Amino acid sequence: MPKPLIFLLVSFCITTSSQASISWLGTVSDDIFDVGNWDLSASSVTTLEPNVSIEDSVIIGAGPFPNAPVIPEVTGQQRFQLADGQVFSLQGPGASLSVFGNEGVGGAPGTLNGPIVNLLDGASFQPFFVVNDVKVTIDATSSATFGGGGNPINLSFVDLAPGAKLAFLNEDPIAFIAEHLGKTTVNGVPAEINTNIILDSDGATGSTVTAIPEPSSSALLLLASFGFCVRRRRA
Repeated sequence: MPKPLIFLLVSFCITTSSQASISWLGTVSDDIFDVGNWDLSASSVTTLEPNVSIEDSVIIGAGPFPNAPVIPEVTGQQRFQLADGQVFSLQGPGASLSVFGNEGVGGAPGTLNGPIVNLLDGASFQPFFVVNDVKVTIDATSSATFGGGGNPINLSFVDLAPGAKLAFLNEDPIAFIAEHLGKTTVNGVPAEINTNIILDSDGATGSTVTAIPEPSSSALLLLASFGFCVRRRRA
């Protein structure tokens, strides 16, 4: 079974059989590493540090929150890191994660069973990068924007639902094709330009990717009716 399809099935099983143990509250600040901003009551986690794996799943809901979560700029290039197989869900139209510097989200170095990032129901994900076997799944209403250049989807994968949006601020279409096309799928099927994705320049140094939406039932009905009429006319 292809690896993208496997991680989609794993994602579905995990998200439907368990609930996140750590939930964003944003009561103190926007710092994602400040434990005062989280509800940890259902978790054994007591600290959150850059590049240290979180041994529980994490959720950022729709809010509204006093402060939206941000990965702060720290010394060096750091990441919000989850342990193997954990799920990081951003769910709802107010659910978002951004960065101040060149930080990102990742799994543990060397892992072959990294975390899953689920973007659902209008969520917005804006890291500089993801790294170490992260599987990012984006539903039809959500989006991800990567700020970094030079391979911001590093040792990781992205799966788009039809209608999902993916963007790069510092990767033009040529760079996307060279570095990320092979890491991108649509509903588990390898991405193909003008077949299941549309690739465009953003007019500057970046690019945008849209998974081609599936035709609506009314459009299919209209097409079928047109075909029927053509056949009758020929007859």
